[in-house]
Amino acid sequence: MLSFDSFSDNKEVIQSLKAALNHRFPQTVLLTGSEGSGKWSLAKTLAAGLLCTSNTNKPCGICESCQKLKHNSHPDLEYIDFDDGEISVAVARDLRKKIYILPNDSDRRVILIRHAHKLNISAQNALLKVLEEPPKYAFFILTSEQAGGILETIRSRCSKYNLAPKNDDFDLSLIDNVSGFIKALSSADEYKMLLNAMSFEKLSKSELKNALGLIGAALHDCIFIANNLSGNVLPEIGQKELASKVSYERLIKLYDFIETLRLRVQGNAAPSIVCASLCAEAYQICFM
Repeated sequence: MLSFDSFSDNKEVIQSLKAALNHRFPQTVLLTGSEGSGKWSLAKTLAAGLLCTSNTNKPCGICESCQKLKHNSHPDLEYIDFDDGEISVAVARDLRKKIYILPNDSDRRVILIRHAHKLNISAQNALLKVLEEPPKYAFFILTSEQAGGILETIRSRCSKYNLAPKNDDFDLSLIDNVSGFIKALSSADEYKMLLNAMSFEKLSKSELKNALGLIGAALHDCIFIANNLSGNVLPEIGQKELASKVSYERLIKLYDFIETLRLRVQGNAAPSIVCASLCAEAYQICFM
């Protein structure tokens, strides 16, 4: 059964979204975070909550709507999930037609779009026309590991929630290495950034992925700090200073880039190239 009880991390985000279900839920939500942070599971749980007919404790798991969701037969829920493939303009145009069909079983229609950054530019522009003035019964929930790949015109129309990696997803043994990089970045000191990035070259593949995961977690904290939210994933290693010097949009873009680097490491990219990119691109994203 879909339930919020299964989410032990990101408590502040979960509480905010649960509260919204019982009051006024935003018509377009964007859930961001690294692979494995639980975005898609949360999106499906939110969809169940939006369609649930119970007055409290949504989704209840008991009502007819929840039972249909359990058996993947709810007519008012639409999934757009092409795994890792591109989402074409034809898909967006088809969705644009469907969205104006009135709901069947309830007073809402919910559309889930996984890997929203995989929408090509034409598809995003087609979707934008719906998001600008959606029917009052339509709710969109988008998930993405690389929100920077989504047009700013779409992101600006979304209520954005960033999910931190699960607490057991990384090892804190490399926290000092990461702290040095974050502080050098905060100071816009390219030389110190390079020295710290070079120290990552000697790490194994799994250690390098872990180090990048820690940098991503630190950036998640910066994003939360920039939005006056609590719930840091890591101890203080320079997130406050970085959040005060780099804009929210640039932090999001850097967060997306770090996730891209993690995927490159997974694909056996040379550590020296990854570390050089980390230093050069991080500085450019934040300060140029």
